[in-house]
Amino acid sequence: MSTAVNPSAAKAPNAPNISPSAESEFNDTPYGLGPVWEVVVGYSLIEAALWTAGDLRQVWSIATVVWIVGLIVYRGQSLRELGLDWTAPLHSLWVIPAAAMISGAMLFGGHLAGTLHPYVVNRGFFSAALGYLFWALQQELMLQSFFFHRLERALGSGKAVWVAAGLFALAHLPNPVLAPATLIGGLVFCKLFRRYRNIYTLAVAQTILGICFAAAVPNTVHHHMRVGIGYLTFQ
Repeated sequence: MSTAVNPSAAKAPNAPNISPSAESEFNDTPYGLGPVWEVVVGYSLIEAALWTAGDLRQVWSIATVVWIVGLIVYRGQSLRELGLDWTAPLHSLWVIPAAAMISGAMLFGGHLAGTLHPYVVNRGFFSAALGYLFWALQQELMLQSFFFHRLERALGSGKAVWVAAGLFALAHLPNPVLAPATLIGGLVFCKLFRRYRNIYTLAVAQTILGICFAAAVPNTVHHHMRVGIGYLTFQ
C-alpha cells in the first residue's frame, strides 16, 4: 500500500522559512538567484543616490524607484506580502503606543542632558510630521516589502531580519548616531514585519521615534538627520 506524502512535510528541517507565495517566485532566473540580484542592484542604486548630489542624484533616485516599483509589480506581490493589507494593522496597533513611550523617554533624556531642541518648529509641527510619515512609509516599503521579502526568499526569515537591518544601518552612514539607531530599529521592525506583515503601524512608529530622536539629539551631531554625502556637506 502506498502512502501519500505531503510535500510541505518533506521539507528539510533547515529549509528557509519563507512565505508560501514566495515558493513560486523567481523561477525565471538562473540558479534561483533572482532575489539576490534584485537586492544587490536595488541597494547599489540607493547608495548611488545617497552619495551623489544635484541632477545626478535625481537620476539615481528615479532609477531606484523604477527598479523597486517595477519589480514589485513584475513579481505580482500581494497586498499582504507588501504589508499594505488594511486589516493587518489591527493586530499590531500596540506598536504605536510602545514607540510613543520610548520616544517620551528619549525626550526626557534630552531634557536632562540639555540637548532638547525644537527640531520641527520652523516648518510647523503637523506639516513636518505628515512629511516625515510619508517618508517613513516609503522607507518601510523599501526595507520590508522589497528588501526583506527578497532576503527572506533567499536566506529564510531569521537571517533575513539581520541582513535587512544591517543594510538599513549601512545606508545611514556616516551618521554616527543614526547608523547604530537604525540597526537596532531595523532589527525590531523587521521582526515585527515578519510577524504582522504590516508597514502602516511601522511607519507611524518610525515617524514618532524619528522626530523625537531628532529633537533629543543635538543637530550638530545628527546634521538634520542626513546621511551619505548630505551628512558630510551639511553646514
